[in-house]
Amino acid sequence: MTDAAGRSGTDPRATPMVLVFAKAPRPGEVKTRLAADLGPEEAARIYRQMGRQVVDQLRDGPFRLRVCHTPADAEAEMRAWLGEEGLEYRPQSSGDLGRRMDRASQEALRATERVCIVGTDAPDVDAPLVRDALAHLEDHDVVFGPARDGGYYLVALRRPAPTLFQGIPWSTDRVLEESLAAAARSNLSVSTLPMLSDVDRVEDLPPAFRAT
Repeated sequence: MTDAAGRSGTDPRATPMVLVFAKAPRPGEVKTRLAADLGPEEAARIYRQMGRQVVDQLRDGPFRLRVCHTPADAEAEMRAWLGEEGLEYRPQSSGDLGRRMDRASQEALRATERVCIVGTDAPDVDAPLVRDALAHLEDHDVVFGPARDGGYYLVALRRPAPTLFQGIPWSTDRVLEESLAAAARSNLSVSTLPMLSDVDRVEDLPPAFRAT
């Protein structure tokens, strides 16, 4: 028997996996667009707060939760930031974002039938939203969570799909458009979730993340 997210009490592969892509929260290396206006220390503080919020909102979901971190030697730093309970840690591979997501998703799909990748820039990502994404994989090959800046805050897969991550102009407003075109060229059926905001600029900041 499986639930709406594809979880089973008998088959370990039926328990989905969520991959949280995160950077070590080092000033000057995260949220550089925020840092241009607020300074690197404040931008790093906001990044730490957002990342911990996303992980905490996912921590008790009906899935395995794996933090995929960069740089590769930052595991101790990530554990100190995000904690130990309910989390696995893996370093990201080398290459651009697409190559890293492709490799991480393919590794996960060797252990599970469904995988969902999220970042730490959309603080509204939570377990119910991810559960919906995984449920959509019952009838679709790919699920995207569109972001208002033209990218996406979530992608979920039920089988490897390298073409989704190749030739995408990362960090531009064409990421989702080009990813949908790649899915169409590969005859992958797509479902989308509600649109959310990524926090990249000062005007994107919710009140809870503003300094008091």
